[in-house]
Amino acid sequence: MTSSKNKLFLFAFILAACASFMAQAQVKVACLGNSITYGLTLQSPESQSYPSLLGNMLGAKYEVRNFGHSGAAVLRKGHHPYTDTPEFAAAIDYKPDIAIIHLGVNDTDPRSWPNFSEQFTADYLYIINKLREANPDVRILMARLTPLRATHPRFRSGTRIWRLEAQDLIERLAGQQHLELIDFNSPLVNQQRLLHDGVHPDAEGARLLAVEAYKGVTGQYGPLRMSPVYSSGMVLPHSRYLTLHGYANAFTPITLSVDGHTYRTRSSNRGQWQVTIPPLTPAREYDITVSDGSDTLRLSNILAGVVFLASGQSNMAFTIGEDHDAERTIASCGDSLLRFYAMQPRFITNNITWSPQQVDSVNNLLYFRPASWQAVSPRNAAPLSAVAYYFARELRDSLRLPVGIIQNPVGGATTGSWTDINTIEEVMPELLLNWHHNDYVQPWAQQRALTNSGPSGRHPYEPSYLFAAGIEPLDHFPIDGVIWYQGESNAHNIELHASLFKALVKSWRSYFRNPEMPFYFSQLSSIDRPSWPKFRNSQRLLAKEIPYTAMAVITDCGDSLDVHPRHKSPVGHRLARLALQHSFGFPIDAHSPEPVDACITPQGIELSFAHARSLALSHGSEPITFEVAGPDRIFAPAKAKIINNKIILYDMDSKNPQFVRYAWQPFTRANLINSDSVPASTFEIEISNPALLAPEPGIEAGLSGCFASKSGSDIIIAGGCNFPGNPFAPGASKKFYKGIYAADTATMAWRPIGQLPQPTAYGATATTPKGIVLIGGTDPDSALASCMLLTVNQDQAQLSPLPSLPAPVDNAYAAAIGNTVYLAGGNLSGTPSRSLFALNLDADAPKWVKLKDMPGNPRVQPVMAAGVNSRGETCLYLFGGFAGRHGNNEPTLELNGLCYTPSSNKWHTVKGPVTPQGTPLAVGGGAACTLSSGKIAVCGGVNKDVFLEALRNQAPDYLDHDPEWYRFNPYTLVFDPATESWLEPVDTARATARAGASVIPAQDNSFFIYGGELKPRVRSSETSHISL
Repeated sequence: MTSSKNKLFLFAFILAACASFMAQAQVKVACLGNSITYGLTLQSPESQSYPSLLGNMLGAKYEVRNFGHSGAAVLRKGHHPYTDTPEFAAAIDYKPDIAIIHLGVNDTDPRSWPNFSEQFTADYLYIINKLREANPDVRILMARLTPLRATHPRFRSGTRIWRLEAQDLIERLAGQQHLELIDFNSPLVNQQRLLHDGVHPDAEGARLLAVEAYKGVTGQYGPLRMSPVYSSGMVLPHSRYLTLHGYANAFTPITLSVDGHTYRTRSSNRGQWQVTIPPLTPAREYDITVSDGSDTLRLSNILAGVVFLASGQSNMAFTIGEDHDAERTIASCGDSLLRFYAMQPRFITNNITWSPQQVDSVNNLLYFRPASWQAVSPRNAAPLSAVAYYFARELRDSLRLPVGIIQNPVGGATTGSWTDINTIEEVMPELLLNWHHNDYVQPWAQQRALTNSGPSGRHPYEPSYLFAAGIEPLDHFPIDGVIWYQGESNAHNIELHASLFKALVKSWRSYFRNPEMPFYFSQLSSIDRPSWPKFRNSQRLLAKEIPYTAMAVITDCGDSLDVHPRHKSPVGHRLARLALQHSFGFPIDAHSPEPVDACITPQGIELSFAHARSLALSHGSEPITFEVAGPDRIFAPAKAKIINNKIILYDMDSKNPQFVRYAWQPFTRANLINSDSVPASTFEIEISNPALLAPEPGIEAGLSGCFASKSGSDIIIAGGCNFPGNPFAPGASKKFYKGIYAADTATMAWRPIGQLPQPTAYGATATTPKGIVLIGGTDPDSALASCMLLTVNQDQAQLSPLPSLPAPVDNAYAAAIGNTVYLAGGNLSGTPSRSLFALNLDADAPKWVKLKDMPGNPRVQPVMAAGVNSRGETCLYLFGGFAGRHGNNEPTLELNGLCYTPSSNKWHTVKGPVTPQGTPLAVGGGAACTLSSGKIAVCGGVNKDVFLEALRNQAPDYLDHDPEWYRFNPYTLVFDPATESWLEPVDTARATARAGASVIPAQDNSFFIYGGELKPRVRSSETSHISL
């Protein structure tokens, strides 16, 4: 009996000792965090929170405690710091062996992040250091932040961006402190339905966090594996370095062998590994072996060639077996070097209700069937994408390389469903809100999703779903580009699609780690749906806007009644030619004719095209479906013809055409093609010179400060300014104009012939044998230094740039001697000037040269013309001008004249004009020209007494007087350069008593005068012919 008691006592002691040892040997795990860690909103946080589940997963060797506190944040000066909570104190007292920290979500509070974000790293490090003080050997795992749904009330106002900033700081801190980083974002980012209130995971979401934490603690990330797309029979891109990657348990040695070479690496703490191998040549097959010492992956029959991803919706999914030429295509398709990785949907989105099991699969992102690489053969070709096959076959024939296609289109899919959620959150988070019923998703797609999976089930049309289910499983597989055929499910909102398509391209280029990844897409074809013309034009513009994209036009492949045309060979062919040109450098032009300009000519509207070596017609004898509209955008048909490889539109109803469009019918029979039989896209283009038929509003009030000259029998004016409407109304402002106008001297009817680059007034004009030189002036904001040569050809103004002035000049005067242009006076960089510049248009490298300054005071708005003196020398004669107060200089007004002799670069004084009574006349602000007789006519200009007083001290009522009060010069004055004397003045007051007018010489010793001021702010629109 005693012996038995002793044995029982000994057994009990051993059990107690074992229990004590086990308790002492337990690894203490502390989970520090906020309400997500605590398990807020869970029915039973003590059993459902991720720390509780983690404890169950880790087992008896670990003790896991939950130190989560709702609302807690990192920032110690922010709202509700974690370091002030009893849970933080308890966690430190616990002295954990392992600490998992998930903090930062609540720091996005607007009371915290805007004010204290720069202290985030230091405050997070404070928590880390406190844990280290408590246990110097503590192992710390920092968690990437769980996602937030777009339903969060502050998502757009800052929370999304601030969360990303906090995330970045957490990752940087982990690297700086050599701490382990685990990922609480990835398990939930594509399962946001598990964030039932937009922030907190439900029980399933907490389980996913526990699994991620378990992997981080134990390093058990699963057996050696690669994405299924990395498998036997695959095609890899040739002739470039390739990074192959996969997964294993943490810190596992990995050996990869290929082509007789062995590469070694080790998986990271999160079980990720990668190996970069040298380029593979397309000459033969390869085998790849990957081993972690216990498991081995053997991949065989691998080719190096060209790889494209083919995606989109039903027209890309449209199979070879459904194609118009299916029988012949399938019979001849066998090719061991053309391989498909065809990701086929498990469930078609027909108008049926899916079973609960099907909905469950979709909810868990298991939408695609397992796939494998298969060489195309008659046995397996029928279910493959017809467009992708015809594309690949063309590449095979042209490149003579293996071609691989990864195929994953889904019928009815939307653009947003293929875009990753982070990009959508950045660009258009509203798309994610109540997507079954919002205005962002096509109603047909919404209704079909409700039919298939109900209001609570997930669906492939859900924003970002197909990216998660169909792109992420490709695991960054190296591809050479994308071919894309989609848009039917986004044609309800063209502008929205434009934003989403740009987001999609950005998303995929980021995912496949190639910012220049080629993206070749098909335009929608033709069908009787009203929005399609505008949608096709939008796609055309997107191809021009987004770099490294190109679009195949297929309007000739449509069906008026069927959204799935059966002829897919042209689609694949045109996409392939784009790839051959842009990706592989073939010397071809695979693009459709692209309009580059539409302009008015005497023959009609002329359309110029790029990618149109030879315009032609697919059918018929004339181009059809062109339309023209005026500012009202009411389009009407126009006839068209091809002349000199341009389209000329004529016989149109619009009297003021401003817009041209083509193939703007939902189902179009448009017939314009190029020499490669590629059809022109649906397009709309604005006429580049509509002012030819549309004078600028306000110009009818008359102008001053114009450029003015003559071309043939026409007089030309350009630019100018006025005060349209009521010039004296409160707030009335000066308007500047940019139109170029011509008037036949026989009728004096003005017609627009072009436009200046910007509205301009107070410039200078010189007429040369080469054309009309337009110099300087001002736009509404500042003075200009630009110079242009204006010529007129077939009633169109043509502008060519000339060398710019050394500095901006306005209110100067110009004259020409042969092809040398002279510019005198004016404001130089805003200051009244005495400068004289010259530009020799005949020089090998023309440039403005500064000559000798004029003597005396600066002269703004002088007049100047060229004439021959008594010695036969052509000189410049300059009269009048004034200068306002500038610097320490008082206002001045000049009455005398100056003569400049180019041969000697010298000035001398000549007499100024006088009235018949001998009173000196001020002609500053007037105009001058050289008459056909060689004499110089001067007219207009300010009154010396009235204007000088205004320069000195303008009276408050200066603008209130009748025109007669200002006493503008009423005479036409004629100067004879041969004698350097004035002839008797001619009283032309009604026609010439103006300032800022333009004069243009005519035949028979006469000139035309246009516009100018009758008094300050009041312009004249008259054109008068003055004969002397």
